Amino acid sequence: MYALFQIVQLVLRLLIYTFVGKGALALIVGAGHRENPIWRLFDAVTRPAWSLTRAVTPRFVGDAAVSYLAVFLLLAVNLGMYMFFYSQGWIRPLR
Repeated sequence: MYALFQIVQLVLRLLIYTFVGKGALALIVGAGHRENPIWRLFDAVTRPAWSLTRAVTPRFVGDAAVSYLAVFLLLAVNLGMYMFFYSQGWIRPLR
């Protein structure tokens, strides 16, 4: 079970860090960030999580805020997963 926990946590953290990297790259590059191949890679990786978040948010929430909400939801899922696995006794905290 610990291996499953690690794999799911790796995927969640990959998505979180990719969202952060996408935002940082947009700040660094400026207005032409959508033509940047690295930004396109980050966008391809984060697009499924962004689309799922867009589907569950109300329409009055702007597209710019969906990325922030997606990161928050991924962090919440990561924490919730840790709490679930710990409550089942499948993982132990580091000492």
